[in-house]
Amino acid sequence: MQTRPTLLLATVLLAACGSPSEDAAPRDRYQVTVAAPSSAGDANGATWQRFVHNVKVWAPQFTVTVQGVDEAGPASGWAAAVQDGTLQMAALPPDAAEALVPELAVLRLPGLFASHEEADYVLDEVAFETFRKLFLARNLGLLEWYADDWTDPAEGSEYRAGVIVANKDWFDRLTPHDRDVFAHAYGSAGQARADRRAAAGSAGATAPSGRDEALRALNASRIEEIGGSAVQVYEQLLQGKASFAAKHSDTAAAD
Repeated sequence: MQTRPTLLLATVLLAACGSPSEDAAPRDRYQVTVAAPSSAGDANGATWQRFVHNVKVWAPQFTVTVQGVDEAGPASGWAAAVQDGTLQMAALPPDAAEALVPELAVLRLPGLFASHEEADYVLDEVAFETFRKLFLARNLGLLEWYADDWTDPAEGSEYRAGVIVANKDWFDRLTPHDRDVFAHAYGSAGQARADRRAAAGSAGATAPSGRDEALRALNASRIEEIGGSAVQVYEQLLQGKASFAAKHSDTAAAD
């Protein structure tokens, strides 16, 4: 008579484990390999050390290995390795991210953002969800922006965006708690931007800008060259800029 309750308890415990792979051997099921541009001793390397530490504290059943180009190969091949499950996650630099999702090049259009504050708002409140869907179509989960900012933050010249991605099937099989762990263990992209700008002395810098109509005409040919859903992405970014302007206007009026 004790068999059914015991079996039920075992089933509940097994489900709670949230195995990343139903077919993986038990000892491999919690092994996570991440490809990232990092070197021991530099700021980027320290950030990934913090990532590993956070996962160890928040989800100690996982063992995370961060591989650089020496172990994981050139960054140009990381997206394919994540897609086929060889890697569970990767931090794709801007060039590798753009090669996978060309629409990211829309962010590089001249004069798209008028300030750091506007760029942060549009990237985090509008563009993230837009690009999340584009990455999902490629069997990748978009977890966070990575190394995204103007190439010269002090002058606001050209915006580039890298991304942290995960194999969608692996990520979806995690428990909600573990998905949250891997989505946040790296830290905030917004804070990383603020740190880089502070180091560059560019906290108050602004980028060249113009009216949306002028930008549309200037960038029309470039958007056509990008192809895909670049037109739709651009329109959504303009809507984000308008939302930021309205929010800023309301705040100023309240003051």
